[in-house]
Amino acid sequence: MKQLVLKQNLEFEKKLNIETEVVEIIEVQTNNFRSAVQKSKGLVIIKGGNEKINRLAVENKQVDILLSPEDNNRKDSFFIKKSGINQVMCRLAKSNGVSIGINFSDLLNSNGKERTIRLGRIIQNVKICKKFGVNMVIGTFANNKYELRSNDCLKSFAKVIGMNNSDVKKLFIVEN
Repeated sequence: MKQLVLKQNLEFEKKLNIETEVVEIIEVQTNNFRSAVQKSKGLVIIKGGNEKINRLAVENKQVDILLSPEDNNRKDSFFIKKSGINQVMCRLAKSNGVSIGINFSDLLNSNGKERTIRLGRIIQNVKICKKFGVNMVIGTFANNKYELRSNDCLKSFAKVIGMNNSDVKKLFIVEN
């Protein structure tokens, strides 16, 4: 199982006994979304957060992963978390083969109240994605060697946020 990272550190990977694949995350505005997706090579990973970007990503069949749809500045209401994903987007993601990605590095680098809000939104997204059968991917997306984590650590995190054993088995597999 290969982990998705932004920068590779072979020495540290050997110590953790993991394999990595270097990927590029596309951060794009709504007006040039389509051209950016067509220009990209390999695995197409779109950085989410904005509702319009999230919607465009799950509607496009060329997109492989919508990463961190929960990454927005909207305030959660009392009963509803603004997690960036709803039932309509889950149905679109399922029909277009788009996986929802969790960026462990963003969670690791956040602190205090921001981390708890982000973790609650991730748990909400996991529940919705499980309900509608959308594939999920967890990646470290590490920028340096201190953000790398072992596969066992990521599997444990997946169980904590509500995934079961069958979800964890296909967690690192991205199908093109």
